[in-house]
Amino acid sequence: MMELNLLKIGFSFMTIFVVVTGCLINNIEKRLPVFIRQTLRHGKYAYRGRPSRIKVIEVPKSWFRHFYVFASVYSTLCLVLTFGMYFLSWELPSWMISLLDFLASSNRKARVSAISSLLALSLLTLQSWRRFYETWFVSVFSNGQMNWSHYVVGFVHYFGAITAIIAESPGFIDDKGLSTMFQLKELTLGNIYGCVLFLWASYHQYKAAVLLADLRKNKNGSVVTLEHRVPHGDWFELVSSPHNLTEIMMYLAMTFILWGSDTWPVVFLWVLSNQVETAMLTHWWYKSKFEDYPAKRKAIIPYVL
Repeated sequence: MMELNLLKIGFSFMTIFVVVTGCLINNIEKRLPVFIRQTLRHGKYAYRGRPSRIKVIEVPKSWFRHFYVFASVYSTLCLVLTFGMYFLSWELPSWMISLLDFLASSNRKARVSAISSLLALSLLTLQSWRRFYETWFVSVFSNGQMNWSHYVVGFVHYFGAITAIIAESPGFIDDKGLSTMFQLKELTLGNIYGCVLFLWASYHQYKAAVLLADLRKNKNGSVVTLEHRVPHGDWFELVSSPHNLTEIMMYLAMTFILWGSDTWPVVFLWVLSNQVETAMLTHWWYKSKFEDYPAKRKAIIPYVL
């Protein structure tokens, strides 16, 4: 019987979808059916032409914050469980092993060390809670809409990414011979470099969120407008979407930490493709909206793209 890693299949499908549809939108958008264009575009670069007769189900873009409610709770639960297993000799429930076998195949193996798993989960949990704080208490969302599919994918992403870590971690596999001991001697340069890169990128992502929010607030912190304006400061001087750039950097950092994982690289490719396409659409929108938009500013990679 062929074993299927549903996590890899799911992330691979999403990657292929965003690459193919991105190429279509970027090159032959005017030839695409209006329904497709309405579905793929959202937020500030949403489709503004004559709507399709086929109703597109949309939800407020502010519902992005729901992703981080889920991610914060789920990542924290997984982190606590992992800590308990590695330091308090907790045993993993049999139903959870069966669930992970279903999602990542029963042939999965522990491909990363206990210290790498705990570091990765700790950073992703930290990131989830920071984004929770940003989206609820810092960011100022416009009245934009997004397709329901974008909303669903947000939950799929965080569930899949967090599960991808524990699915190949010691203790989460039905193999009593695997060591779940947390040993500092297993700390690698990849772990150290990954942590530094992740925290650096996370800091600049937070600064980008604050700068974007400040565009809609007065000096007293009160929201005075929901209009889009040209952001300046920090990495906005280099790229149009530093928040997308830093997201890629954080998942690249996780790739260094989880080096050897069989599933995580597919998660990274999904994030890379999705963030690049989003940044390109944002960059083109800014250039079409503002005549004085900085000519030297790139979309997502400083001085290159």
